[in-house]
Amino acid sequence: MLAPLQNPWTIRGTAVVISRPTLSWERIGYKVNEGPAVIQRNGKLFLTYSASATDYNYCMGLLTASTSADLMNPASWVKTQNPIFVSNADTKQYGPGHNSFTVSEDGKSDLMVYHDRSYRDIKGDPLNDPNRRTMVQKLYWKADGTPDFGIPVPDGVTPVRLRSQAAARMYLQYFSGASPTTATPALAETQFRLVVPGLAGGNSTSIESTLKPGMFLRRANNQLRFEAKGSQGSFASEASFIQVAGLADANGVSFEVYGQKGSYLSLGTSSTSSLGVVQADVAQKGLATFFLD
Repeated sequence: MLAPLQNPWTIRGTAVVISRPTLSWERIGYKVNEGPAVIQRNGKLFLTYSASATDYNYCMGLLTASTSADLMNPASWVKTQNPIFVSNADTKQYGPGHNSFTVSEDGKSDLMVYHDRSYRDIKGDPLNDPNRRTMVQKLYWKADGTPDFGIPVPDGVTPVRLRSQAAARMYLQYFSGASPTTATPALAETQFRLVVPGLAGGNSTSIESTLKPGMFLRRANNQLRFEAKGSQGSFASEASFIQVAGLADANGVSFEVYGQKGSYLSLGTSSTSSLGVVQADVAQKGLATFFLD
């Protein structure tokens, strides 16, 4: 429901319905549209809401309207036909929803606050289960000006994106196999946890996928790829780096290959998606420098 206000605590006029739970994913267990929150950006109002029962089916939907539209006209609001934030078994986050928006302490990032659980199955009525907890993560924005909610990130270290200093929209991305398969990766494919100390201990850093927790960037046999943490003696050192100030810009970071002084992780050596290792010469410093987004 939406209604104009006379003041922050008094409704003025008649409320109108702008959304009903008509889609299949809004009606699992219960028919629910609840918990609205709004963020304004790029001439649009983005209204999130939560749907379905408050178990692992709980999820978030999105309504969008122009800031210049008649907001009291239900036709001004366009509903996204699929949920925009859902449970994720890989990250062990279930039933995310009932969110709100705020900003980071430095004012540079939009944040989304929501609740979820760390397990899927619930005994009894999920409303009586006491274990929902509050989560906070960064809200990103797509090139077209719409919000990118990504996935509910795993517990632990806050993930970041590693943006190349050499190209404004080039990011390190998770991939299986020998190389990335897409030039336009999903947000979650470009989010990583910088684990400190790294697997090698000491002052090392390991780069762990947010999309696939437990998968670490490893350099072995002159190849860089993401692999599950192994028990072999060499894995810890091969999946570790030394994080230093950015070679091309001290506001960024660079990652020296563990045990190979002067060799650095690079992005874009031969294409927009290639990973490699370069030496710290002037021509290569930009490729080996990343900004944390």
